[in-house]
Amino acid sequence: MHNKNAQSRLGGNRRAGALRAILALALCCGLLPAQALAKYPDHPIKLVVPFPAGSATDTVARQLGEEMSRDLGQPIVVDNKPGAQGIIGVNATVNAAPDGYTLLILGVTTGASNVSLFKQLPYDPIKDLTPIGMIAESPIVLVAAPGFGPDDTAQLFELGRKQPGKLTYGYGSGSAQVAAAKLVSMGDIKAMPVPYKGSPQALTDVMSGRVDFMFVDLSLAIPQIEGGKLKALGVTTRGRFPVVPDIKSINESGAPGYELVVWFALSGPAKMPKDVTDRISKALNVALQSKDLQRKYAALGLAVKSSTPDQFASFLTSEIDNWGAMIRAAGIPPQD
Repeated sequence: MHNKNAQSRLGGNRRAGALRAILALALCCGLLPAQALAKYPDHPIKLVVPFPAGSATDTVARQLGEEMSRDLGQPIVVDNKPGAQGIIGVNATVNAAPDGYTLLILGVTTGASNVSLFKQLPYDPIKDLTPIGMIAESPIVLVAAPGFGPDDTAQLFELGRKQPGKLTYGYGSGSAQVAAAKLVSMGDIKAMPVPYKGSPQALTDVMSGRVDFMFVDLSLAIPQIEGGKLKALGVTTRGRFPVVPDIKSINESGAPGYELVVWFALSGPAKMPKDVTDRISKALNVALQSKDLQRKYAALGLAVKSSTPDQFASFLTSEIDNWGAMIRAAGIPPQD
């Protein structure tokens, strides 16, 4: 009797072990039905913003996160990790588990211009991130303090030629750095660049007159322009931008051919599961269809731009090339 019980237990253990092996194989090969897997998401999602609170990227993220959380059924918590032209925040995402619970707001600086602005960028935006989709795009605007002499690009160039090397410009992102260097190059003037941790800090010094001018996202500039704390010298679209039709384009006011658009997108760590990526992509595009979010973005000078993950991956590759060409044309040497 004792031997029979032992044999029965041994047989049961073998069957249980075989069942576990079969289940593991089915899970590995994707043969289990969706109901057998843990439903994503089942806890809050972290959304990394690689720029300071109050920046345009931060505003985009918070408004998007609120809308996406409705579809996903979980809170999306913004985590600001500013510094080093967004590199700190991107690295935090690259090193996170690729489980869909750490996402990143990617933009022109972190996704495109940094590739050419740094000799040894510690991440590859193509290989080290999973593309999820586009969010929005917008021009940026050239601004100065109300007491600054020039009122448009032509007058800025004129002052720069009269006072070579005396003008200064601030920047808190790679896109703003490239935009200013491109303008200075087109005007054949000299101006000293002043780097900042983020655009809000640079904007403070421009409003006080400590720095002469800068390029900044419309979402940050519009309230200050309307409040009389800044004046706009031009927007970066080829023609006037509908949200701010009274502001001349740089192209029409002294720098023919000048055009530049910035964008925001959603990414995650590399090697995210396809089903998780697709679920987040669906929630993203549902959010971008929201009339309320579209109105909020329009008030900030943002135009919604949706895409599939594959479409965004192709766009990102082309943008790395485009911004690389602009950086070389502007004569900006890569940093160590």
